[in-house]
Amino acid sequence: MSVFVKAMRVVGDLDDEFYRDERQRDVWNEAAAVGFQLFVWAGLLAGAVLPWAAGIAGAYAALGVLVLVLVISSTTIGFARQRDVDLHATVTYAKPRLALALVLYALGAVGIVGRLLTPTSDSPASMWSGMAVGAVVGVAVAAIAIRGKRRRLARFEAEDD
Repeated sequence: MSVFVKAMRVVGDLDDEFYRDERQRDVWNEAAAVGFQLFVWAGLLAGAVLPWAAGIAGAYAALGVLVLVLVISSTTIGFARQRDVDLHATVTYAKPRLALALVLYALGAVGIVGRLLTPTSDSPASMWSGMAVGAVVGVAVAAIAIRGKRRRLARFEAEDD
């Protein structure tokens, strides 16, 4: 068991006697999944609204919220992957809720960039060049992620055979 899995077991208190009862564990796992999804949606909504509604202070708060959503989501997915459950190998990305999540994230990102970079930037050209570099890096990361998903899906299908 890796250090990461051990740490997450401590965070989740997974060795507690509570988890010995199968029904309690199943119900709690479902409740935790609902709570996690509620956290993600609330974070995305707050991240999308704060930069637009609360100015620069809201943009900093939104940045913190969106980073927190990203870190907790990544940790959750990483914990499952360490336990041989690969979300990306079996999930279908063509869902309306994913599109909505991406729209909320994009609204937050645009609001954060607009609030934090535009008023303090001495040179609009440097801001736009930074955004262009960020877009190129973002597309490259997306391409790598897609290629990794295809490899994981192929490995998942090979294991089924």
